[in-house]
Amino acid sequence: MCGRYSLTQPVKTLQQHFGARPAGVPHEARYNIAPSQILPIVVAENGDRQLRPMRWGLLPAWAKDEKLGHKLINARAETVHEKPSFKTAFRHTRCLVPADGFYEWKRDKDGKTPQYIRMQDGGLFAFAGLWSTWKGPKGPVDTFTIITTEANRQLQALHHRMPVILMPDDYAAWLDSAAPLQSLKTLLRPLTGDMLGFHPISTLVNSPKNDFPECRQPLTN
Repeated sequence: MCGRYSLTQPVKTLQQHFGARPAGVPHEARYNIAPSQILPIVVAENGDRQLRPMRWGLLPAWAKDEKLGHKLINARAETVHEKPSFKTAFRHTRCLVPADGFYEWKRDKDGKTPQYIRMQDGGLFAFAGLWSTWKGPKGPVDTFTIITTEANRQLQALHHRMPVILMPDDYAAWLDSAAPLQSLKTLLRPLTGDMLGFHPISTLVNSPKNDFPECRQPLTN
């Protein structure tokens, strides 16, 4: 699964990388992003890419209880096209979730050791995501989820799942509202090659109250 990630780049950098214009997105460097928080998400409408603020934890339009979002922070690639909570968004409202790293907890003899995972070059990338607008009692709320798949060779030692990471060449296809469903499914695969790197970090990241650079710094002996 993917339950924490980081996004430390400014909106201007996101705008340039994704070719998107900001739409009311306040964003500061975030080192320990947790579900239910509001983040900048890339969507496309009528060919226009926008960065929009959305809350992590998908709420389908038909949801009766806001708490459902806590259970829908991730969607499995293998079933996203058929699950009632996700299938409509998969067909009509896909998004890119900007990130520059994410966290996983490796089980060992002493319990769980958090690990920080990022691109080898330390650059920006995007998780494959879905979004939906929920009409809540206080007005409409835009929410999103991150799609996961089986772990690639690099990350199998950490966890059996990983988020779907899209390369820049795949952004347009993922956001294309007219894309055939079968072609979209082919994008939901583990990242190939040795593009990722990771290192153990302190347990500071275990608490979402901790949101500072030390969360992702390597452990020192």
